[in-house]
Amino acid sequence: MWSRIKMEPAFKKSLIISGALHLLVVVLLFANFNFFKSKEVLVVPMPGDLSAPLNATVVDQSQFDEMKEKNQLKKQAEEKRLKDLERKKQQEERDKRLEEQRLKKQEQEKKEAEIAEKKAVEEKKKQAVEKEKQQKLAAEKKKKDDEKKKQQEIEKKKKEQAAKEKAAKEKAAKEKAEKAKAEKEKREREAAEEMLAEQLEEEAEARRAAKAGQILTEKQRYLAMIIAKIQQNWFVDDTMRGKECRVNIRLASNGFVTSSSVLGGDRALCESAMRAIQKAGNFPMSPDPDVYDALKDLTTILRPELR
Repeated sequence: MWSRIKMEPAFKKSLIISGALHLLVVVLLFANFNFFKSKEVLVVPMPGDLSAPLNATVVDQSQFDEMKEKNQLKKQAEEKRLKDLERKKQQEERDKRLEEQRLKKQEQEKKEAEIAEKKAVEEKKKQAVEKEKQQKLAAEKKKKDDEKKKQQEIEKKKKEQAAKEKAAKEKAAKEKAEKAKAEKEKREREAAEEMLAEQLEEEAEARRAAKAGQILTEKQRYLAMIIAKIQQNWFVDDTMRGKECRVNIRLASNGFVTSSSVLGGDRALCESAMRAIQKAGNFPMSPDPDVYDALKDLTTILRPELR
């Protein structure tokens, strides 16, 4: 429609006037002049037909404020959109820089990893060589240690054998000495017993000579009573059969045992006999001083009475 309008001078003048009025209205709107005393605003619409007469419309102030607010909101929305676009662009640039840095770092890490892997392989080879060397040295050392240990075992066995032989010789010598000692003691004991028997026999002969027809002298009688009391307090068993013990007993004048000791004989039997003497404690004693003198230091042989 605009292309069909002829640009005549009168039309141009009308167009200029209309544009000037529109510009004035816009300036008045944005400057917010309160030109009119009433709350009304003059609105000049754009003519649909430039040949038509110019008409103006008066609008309410609230409508004008609403229009102004909408324009302001639209402007703010546009500004926000532009800012969002700018932020998005900046963020994209930052992301791009970060991605480039990441890729660069990744490449650097890859190179470092390759170098580290190469070093690790070289170190592993070096360790393998060193390990093989150490194993070889350990094997040689073990061989030497085994040979040394074997030689030590041989020496140890030789020493043990020598010690056994020495111990066997010492044991044999000790047993021989003990046997000789035992035989000597036995001979001495038998000689003493024989001497005692001869003494008793002589005493008996003297008593028989002194007291014809008397079987026992006073001394023999008390000796028999002493031995009988020992037998009464003596605990014996079959293991003592055929064994004997030679003892010495010292008595007070009232028959109290002042001391007793073993002069020889079987050890177990002698220990049992000594317990019997200690248990008896006091023996019968003749009031005759001569008999007491004969019995106060008494040495006799004790034999268990077994049936």
